[in-house]
Order: sequence, then C-alpha cells, then structure tokens
Amino acid sequence: MASTLDHVEKTLADAYRKEIEQEENVWRSLPFFAGTLALQLAAMFQVIDRLPQMGSGAWWDSLGWIGIASISTLTALISLAASIWIADFRYIMPEVDLLDYADDLDDSERRIIAEGHEPPTDALSVFKKAIAREYANATTHNRLVNRSRALCRLVAGLATLASVLATLALVATVSLHYLLRGQ
Repeated sequence: MASTLDHVEKTLADAYRKEIEQEENVWRSLPFFAGTLALQLAAMFQVIDRLPQMGSGAWWDSLGWIGIASISTLTALISLAASIWIADFRYIMPEVDLLDYADDLDDSERRIIAEGHEPPTDALSVFKKAIAREYANATTHNRLVNRSRALCRLVAGLATLASVLATLALVATVSLHYLLRGQ
C-alpha cells in the first residue's frame, strides 16, 4: 500500500504546485492588457478631435465605433479586475503543524508497540494519507478558483480584441472619410 500511496502523494503534490503557480499567471498577463489599452487610447485621442461633421453618416459610424470600443474596454477592465480579485486559495497545513502531526503519529505508534500491541497501520502510511488528502482538497478548491480566473481573463482578452478592432475601424472610418473628401 505504501508504494501506491507514494505515487498518489507525489501526483497530488505536483497538481497542487501547478494550481498554486497558476495564481502568478494572472499577474503576468496584466502588462499585455495595459499596453494594448494604452495604445488604443492614444489612437482614440488622436481621432476624437478629427471626427467627421456632426450628423453625417461617417459621424454616426464613428460614434458607433466609439461606443463599441468604450463598452468593450469597460468589459475588459471589469473582467481584469475580477481576474485579479483576491482569491481564497487553500494551502496545505503549515509546516509546524505537519511536524507536530508527524511527531504525534510516531509517538502513538511507539506507545502502541511498547504496550506489546501491533499498530493497526504504520505512522508513515497514516501521515502520507493525511498529506495526500490535504493536497487533494486544496488542489480541487484552487483549480475551481483558477478556472474562474481563466474565464475572466478570456473575457478580458476577447473584449480587448473587440475594443482594438473597434478602434481600428474608427480610425479607418475617419481616415476614409477625409480621404474621400480630399482633405
């Protein structure tokens, strides 16, 4: 049983580490979003002063692209905020508690053997099973948190893309308007 438990414990420990490392991935994506939004805002502010004449078809088209870009940008920012919102990650028991637990198991096993009884299970197997359960519970919970965060990042990415495309369409609309008018 110990060899199977060794494998399970190692597998669960690896899965636990992967889920904890995913927490850092959220923060790594923020510079991309910030850079994209900054370039987009710079482009928009260059075009806003040059919108076509109020009431024209190109003006209405421009307003539509500005609206789409604004709603998409707001959606991206809200989704980013949701993805970095403080999450309730679960961790295995602190090292001192693990050490105390291991000492208690060893003491209990020694006491049972000293009394002349055979322990029902050895302390190492009990300890490994407890650690495996700690890893399994924390990993399952943390995976749910990470999936939620990944969904928020996905929405933020799609909204950012929509916003950038709307900004490009705005620039194209305004540029085409002035090119066709010869200005």
